[in-house]
Amino acid sequence: MTFALAVVGSAGSGKSTIARKIARRAGAAYFDKDTLAGPLVEAFMASHGYSEDERETNRFYLDTVMPAEYAALFAVAADNLRLGRSVVMDAPFAAYLHQPGFFEEAAARAEWPAVRQTVLHVYSSEATTKRRLTERALPRDHAKLSNWDAFWPTWGDLTITWTGVRLLTLNNDLAVDIEDVLPRL
Repeated sequence: MTFALAVVGSAGSGKSTIARKIARRAGAAYFDKDTLAGPLVEAFMASHGYSEDERETNRFYLDTVMPAEYAALFAVAADNLRLGRSVVMDAPFAAYLHQPGFFEEAAARAEWPAVRQTVLHVYSSEATTKRRLTERALPRDHAKLSNWDAFWPTWGDLTITWTGVRLLTLNNDLAVDIEDVLPRL
């Protein structure tokens, strides 16, 4: 059975590790938003005089660039779903989680075929998330760590309001055995 799984969570929650493991185990196509659109986002931000590191706080990114990133993510997923290939999408989706119809509308705009749509919310504690971001030391995380008191309340404690999807949650503070997760999906 072909499925579409969105693995959602804040930066540092472990969503990418979980998403890759699920895709590998299920034989699904794996799409990371940052890998798919990252170089284009960097070039577009730079061409408009902005640093890629200020994504979460930049109106140009939030209003113009980010919607295009997610449109591309849903479009490439649609291409694979129409070929009968299950997909795992790895992205934070944080700016859209409060919009109940976002996922259904994005899938419809991308002309997804009828497939089971599941969202796996991967989360971890504030301490674990901060430790992971510090340890991975990516340039894009510098602004998050520098402004932690603003980042965590906004992006760390996510509530998903989407309709039309099956929602599952996964506490990723400790090592997760993917074989325990798969039956839930």
